[in-house]
Amino acid sequence: MREALLMQIKIKGEIGWDVLAGDIERQLKFADGDIDVLVDTPGGGVYEGFSIYNALKNYAKGKIRVIVTLAASMGSYIMLAGKLPGNELLFEKNGVVMIHNPSGLTWGDYREVQSYGVLLEKLADHFRNKYVEDTGLSYAEIKDMMDSTTYFVGKDELATWGNMLETDNNNDVVTDTDILTASAKERIQALNAKMTKEFVKADLDKVAKMFAAPITALDTKQLARNNCITNQKQEEKMDLNELKAKYPDIYAQAKTEGYKEGVKAGCAEERKRVEDHLRFYDVAKDEAETAIKEGKTFADMMSAYTHKQICANTIQTMQAQSPAALNTDDPTKPNDEDPKDAAKKAEIENSLKARGLMEVE
Repeated sequence: MREALLMQIKIKGEIGWDVLAGDIERQLKFADGDIDVLVDTPGGGVYEGFSIYNALKNYAKGKIRVIVTLAASMGSYIMLAGKLPGNELLFEKNGVVMIHNPSGLTWGDYREVQSYGVLLEKLADHFRNKYVEDTGLSYAEIKDMMDSTTYFVGKDELATWGNMLETDNNNDVVTDTDILTASAKERIQALNAKMTKEFVKADLDKVAKMFAAPITALDTKQLARNNCITNQKQEEKMDLNELKAKYPDIYAQAKTEGYKEGVKAGCAEERKRVEDHLRFYDVAKDEAETAIKEGKTFADMMSAYTHKQICANTIQTMQAQSPAALNTDDPTKPNDEDPKDAAKKAEIENSLKARGLMEVE
């Protein structure tokens, strides 16, 4: 049986949009005694999530009982306030937990990108250690779970984190694990569509400041070792002018073969660049055409393609739940790809094949 109702604080919706740390802090300020914190979130901003967890951690006026419906991504970290001494972590019968590695988007030169990667690794390590501390699982087990993205559904799996909530009024809830997992994934995909690169970068910039250790692009000892190896290799190489003077025949042959190999490598590189863009032609036609014409790399377009793909996946999920549009020529078949789009894609591919930049099937 559920105990007498306590004051409730709801962490419901997307962290950073529907749920803000400032709102939670104000509610805790006016709370008095034991409280229930109801968690139902697909995740969201890491900085806001840490701030919410810290606010719950610092609550000293009574016991906190965290009751989870969905705790995915950053939500799985927040729910662990229920594992703090004196608190309790409980799950509804239809509860779901999801853990994975922190992810995001960034841009800049190699130093900024490397720094971003180091920050994500530090974050992942922080999450791993927290999960290990509160579950008793090994670091290797948690790492494997996060690397593969893991959902916990049902009493047996949720026992990894806490206990089931004993109540009389949740007997009619859906408990099918496939349905619950699919529902959670749908909410997470909707959140991902909102996570613009500007939001993610601003969020993680604030997170970086929360870490006491400075974020460096590379470990300085490793960098020194890399430089040492590079210098050793350079010392072993003969200067081109020296090679030309001592062995002119070898130099001439190497130059000719090098040119041929360079052309071959250049064609292969261009072919791969175009094919990378064509992979996203169906979901980002205009962007792919522009990128191919302007010589942009896949890395240049990665964030745009990712956004388009997320939107396409969301639309596909919605369409899967609705009847397909009928083809007026044959009402038994759905409409095919737009003929204009198909013709445009075929035109690009034929042009590339004619120039030897795409293999002819």
